[in-house]
Amino acid sequence: MGTEVRSGASLRLVMVWLPAILTLAVIGCYFGFLYQHAINVPFADDIFDVVKVVSDVVAADDHVSAVQVLYAQHNDHRTLASRLVYLGSYAVVGELDFRVLTFLANLALPLLILFFYLVLRTHTSKYLIILPIALILCQLRGYGIMLWSMAAFAYFYVFLYGCYSLYFLHNVSPVRFVLAALLACLATFTLASGQLIWLLGFASLFYQAVVRKASSYGYLLGWSILAFLIWQLWRTGLATPNTPLAMLERVWAEPGYYLLYTLTLMGNVVTEQSVALAAMTGGIMLVIFLTLLLRPAGERDLRLTLCCGYVLLSIIAMTMGRAPYSTVDYALSSRYSFPSTLLLASLWALLSSRYSSRNMGLFAIASLLGFLYFLHTYRQFADPLQHHLEKRVDNFNRGRYWSWPRPVRETNAIVATAISQGIYTPPERPLPDPTVTP
Repeated sequence: MGTEVRSGASLRLVMVWLPAILTLAVIGCYFGFLYQHAINVPFADDIFDVVKVVSDVVAADDHVSAVQVLYAQHNDHRTLASRLVYLGSYAVVGELDFRVLTFLANLALPLLILFFYLVLRTHTSKYLIILPIALILCQLRGYGIMLWSMAAFAYFYVFLYGCYSLYFLHNVSPVRFVLAALLACLATFTLASGQLIWLLGFASLFYQAVVRKASSYGYLLGWSILAFLIWQLWRTGLATPNTPLAMLERVWAEPGYYLLYTLTLMGNVVTEQSVALAAMTGGIMLVIFLTLLLRPAGERDLRLTLCCGYVLLSIIAMTMGRAPYSTVDYALSSRYSFPSTLLLASLWALLSSRYSSRNMGLFAIASLLGFLYFLHTYRQFADPLQHHLEKRVDNFNRGRYWSWPRPVRETNAIVATAISQGIYTPPERPLPDPTVTP
């Protein structure tokens, strides 16, 4: 009897407590890194989408003017949802603090881990599944945006809102429908690719109403009407040469180039140097997803499948927007690596959800590979992050607020206005040199 008790306690330690503690340790390590290296200095699009927007809202003559500022497009995007967070942070803190914004932006990562936990909470090995997900998400491959608040809000939160929208649409009810629609709106007004969540949401409701016959057609109709209205609202007043027709014409003219670009974006989680390795990895992940999609194993819960589909469609949308203006090498950039990172985590969750707790070897190997990858990124990408931060600190110490391709006199004037309004208080100069690497 005593042997059985000890055996049960050991099994519980291996399957629950140890992976849970390690998951929290990984998240803590990541946020400790942020605490050490985040700086209170706006960078690039921070100047236009954070500093200028908050300054213009504060200086607006009336509420209508303030709403117009918040609703105005940023490049080919509507970033209203993120701008509301900037304003909320400003209202609570009393000024724009880019260290605070960096932490708020990166909070999306543990919330995404929580999403996977909630979807997998009935699986007996859920903690063993979640540990590799934490190791995949909380690492340095995305060093190009992790300390850049505006970009981190865009790329992290468009998926956070979308995944949770799909979460609430499952076993839909009136309250869950409203929450899902609200989150879909937030995704839409975070990044242009967020509009795709309405298509995945339609697929979820269609499956529940038509295939499972477990929900009313009213939800499907209501979702379709909302999608049409939000899409029309998003496009109202939008000025861009990247119309759907123009993008399709470009793809038709160079299909091979666009395919390679897409596969590179899908697989750039493993490399920042090799297009061939990234494209091969992207192709493997695409084949795995299609195999799992065509062999559904009788699932009633499609949330992980739809999450993978959302990431894949977002990568295709990124290709349509970026490929005409860059070479394939550009798809290896760290700033565009998060969708590939999330795709890897989502595929692992989807694949492992089909295996029982008896496959301990699979979970052990995945955890080991996750730890090796986690350590590799901190070693591989510390130097480029060091170089990136050195340039930011040097520009700040020289009194330059930089944002390509705008002239420094324009960006400096925007920040100077915010300083005079009491909206932003820069740290004392000179900032110390970054210490990512010795």
